[in-house]
Amino acid sequence: MPAKGLEETSYIPYKRYLMEIAFSGTRYGGWQIQDNTITVQGEIQRVLKNLYNRQFIHLIGSSRTDAGVHALGFAAAFLVPERPAIEPNYLMRALNRILPPDISIRSIREVPLEFHARYDTVGKAYTYVFNTALRSPFIPRGSWHIRRKLDKQRMIDASKVLIGEHDFSSFVVERSEIEDAVRTIYRIDFDFFDHYWCVTFVGNGFLYKMIRCLAGLLETAGAGDIDTAEAKRILEVRDRTVAPMTAPPDGLYLMKVFYDRTEMENFKLTKLPFAG
Repeated sequence: MPAKGLEETSYIPYKRYLMEIAFSGTRYGGWQIQDNTITVQGEIQRVLKNLYNRQFIHLIGSSRTDAGVHALGFAAAFLVPERPAIEPNYLMRALNRILPPDISIRSIREVPLEFHARYDTVGKAYTYVFNTALRSPFIPRGSWHIRRKLDKQRMIDASKVLIGEHDFSSFVVERSEIEDAVRTIYRIDFDFFDHYWCVTFVGNGFLYKMIRCLAGLLETAGAGDIDTAEAKRILEVRDRTVAPMTAPPDGLYLMKVFYDRTEMENFKLTKLPFAG
């Protein structure tokens, strides 16, 4: 039987491991297992089951990700069977040898048995990448290719109204399925790498497609279709139907899941998410 307060397993939990995972979301239906589509969770659990002698290993992720969304620092944890004994470094090498090339395990470490990958988070950082280059057949995936001229300062000004604790009902898809739409955005950073414009959102948590909805707002502001006052009105009216379109998933990256506030406060984007 599992220890009190732990999730059910077919084996006696021995340890808990926390993994940091990078993946390209292009060919996946998101992180969480779903019917009729391949998912990142499903791929990793399939390999873990083989490594642990056909014992089912359930991964608890730090959150969900939408279909097509990428990650550099997704977090997931699982209870470890006592046998076979696989140390974190060896397990990481084995996973990276077997997993598809668009999924990579960046680290594995032991955490307390009572640790929870979702509920113990203090925040997350997401980066959305806008591509303002001229149209070209050689533009790589991993960004939203913008076909109209954007103004940086308009985007920065509009972003300021989003910082702080707000009800983000205007920026969530399927609002009726969410009990509470109040979240806190601690900061929004802008970094410009030639024609790639990166907007990083650091907050205590984000709603379903919230970052993509916010990216759509910033693109609309940058194009001059709305000003800062209108962006504020859209936020305050708490109505998704008055907000701009949802940005595509291609440009969105989950950069880091934080379990330490100092690490979150010190987080800084230093290069393009897909720069390696």
